[in-house]
Amino acid sequence: MRMAAQFFLLALVTLTVGSAQEETDEPVMQGGVGRLDGKTAAERGAALVRYVATCTPKPNEEICPKAAAPAYAARLLLNVDTQYALEKLDAAVVASIAKSKRGALDPFDKVALVNTYFLAKDKIPRATALKIRDYAALYAHKVWKGYGAWNYRLMNDGAGFLAAEEWTDMVDADGLNAEQIRHATRERLLGYFDEITRKNYAEYGCPIYSAVNLSATRMLAEFAHDPDMRRRAALTLDAMLVDIACSWNQGYNVGSAARAKYWYSTDTSPDSMASTAAAAWIWFGAKRPIAASGTGWIHSFWMATTGSYRLPDLVVKIAQERSQPSEYRGFVAGMGKQDVHRMTYHSLNYSLCSQWDHASSHTDGLYKESRRNMLKWLSPKPSSTFAVCMENPYRPYALHENRANALGYGENPFSQYLQCEGTIIGAYAVPETYPYYKLYAPFTRKGAIVKRIEKAGWVFCHNGSMLMGFGSARPCAWGKKPWNDNDLLWCDTRKNGWVLETSELAPFAGGGVDAELERFATAVLTKTRFTFDPEAVRVTYRSLTARTLDLTWLPHKAPYSGQSKIDGQPVDYKSWPIHSSPWVYQAVTPPVLTLKHGKQVLRYDFAAWTREEGMEKR
Repeated sequence: MRMAAQFFLLALVTLTVGSAQEETDEPVMQGGVGRLDGKTAAERGAALVRYVATCTPKPNEEICPKAAAPAYAARLLLNVDTQYALEKLDAAVVASIAKSKRGALDPFDKVALVNTYFLAKDKIPRATALKIRDYAALYAHKVWKGYGAWNYRLMNDGAGFLAAEEWTDMVDADGLNAEQIRHATRERLLGYFDEITRKNYAEYGCPIYSAVNLSATRMLAEFAHDPDMRRRAALTLDAMLVDIACSWNQGYNVGSAARAKYWYSTDTSPDSMASTAAAAWIWFGAKRPIAASGTGWIHSFWMATTGSYRLPDLVVKIAQERSQPSEYRGFVAGMGKQDVHRMTYHSLNYSLCSQWDHASSHTDGLYKESRRNMLKWLSPKPSSTFAVCMENPYRPYALHENRANALGYGENPFSQYLQCEGTIIGAYAVPETYPYYKLYAPFTRKGAIVKRIEKAGWVFCHNGSMLMGFGSARPCAWGKKPWNDNDLLWCDTRKNGWVLETSELAPFAGGGVDAELERFATAVLTKTRFTFDPEAVRVTYRSLTARTLDLTWLPHKAPYSGQSKIDGQPVDYKSWPIHSSPWVYQAVTPPVLTLKHGKQVLRYDFAAWTREEGMEKR
């Protein structure tokens, strides 16, 4: 529901990013060897920087800036092993310049070197600094060419802009001088910021690449000389972190993702955060200390360093507000005709997410790396993740390759989902001519599932803090071998419907694990109703909370006309805003993002590029 409360704006917050006082809290190591924690963002960031300063790149990565520069930057920031760091940093720049002569230019290397320079410019010798300038000058900046992923754009143009501001004698591969480089990259960067803040963008929810985007944007918010660039970068960074705040639950990042490469980037937790969740953890914290080795520090490190950028406290409060169940809905307008709509349901001890999309063809690149449904629960054990997966091609737009994607990677283009609160149903109808069609569901063997039983075609699990049940309309069978410490449940049919039902433990608590799981299973089998019509490819399910979900599978070329229904009412996806939760709202137009928690109100206007903070007027 749109927030319509009137409020009185007490102050207009001036975002002069370079003027804030740095925090100097000492890092904290807690929770056992290799665990990081902290009471504040400054403590958590310092803990990660301290850890990265102890990391030594692999021998074959010592002169790869992408993989090694954070370890050198951390040492320089903390004044430890500085001679080693400076020698290796210089060697990495020299190696990168040499690689460029073989046609190898990598924006990951460019942004790592430029970011390291600005973080530690007072310690980096002039000779090394000029080599960093020369490496940045090897790139062309006049127009965008080649691979157009968001992370590449933000890294390449962001690093190019800052380098051209810093070194006024710079001339790039297009022959542009520093002023011309600044002009070309500035125009594109401001366009990226418009896209991100007004429409969301094509790398939403990514467990790895969102951290890359955050870091490149923060670099501009911290180091740009241009005050307008600093201000817009800071506000864009706020918006990106608001999006993650809406998916955050006490250290678990639970939202659908445009790009989730391989199972490890889906199976994240405080034991293996991956880069984006680790970057968000710095600001939002977690219920328990996180594993240092799982922080994806080659990308998350850049968000951990001290600086002038400050995320508003209200964003942190919203990320940490999980005292009552809540629901987030979002629309990724930047995905255009793919029509991507996201939902996350947060309960006290778990979160469940899904995505509705309707691309025009099964060959759409949307399906290559996306993760469109996922359950995570709070657990002292690793791998507290469940997702219903299906076989899919390595590249859906290149079926002639006859190559399957890796398990846990990508989505089948013929699968569709519908979510209501803590319940998801799915339907799929894969043509006989399409070679990838089997459903599979990984059930962790690492202890996050305390007990698992099977009844009447359902698999029921006691997960310690919550309960879940997975039901398939068509018969399933367990795979012969575990995969990545998971048992795989397979369904070998081209048309099917399924249900994932969840519950907090409290309604079924008492008498121990066996009794609790038995009560939950009995409730699902006696109080719910699950039907599947194979001719219409229609799934209906009446949930434990007495909500009726009704999903009819929709071919790619067919228009959506209410095939998804909740309690008999068609889901009006076209009405979904960019962001909507009890505390966050942004319509598709105008580009105004409003946050509210208690009496506090924060309003962003991304047309005027302002941020206003105040108290609600009663």
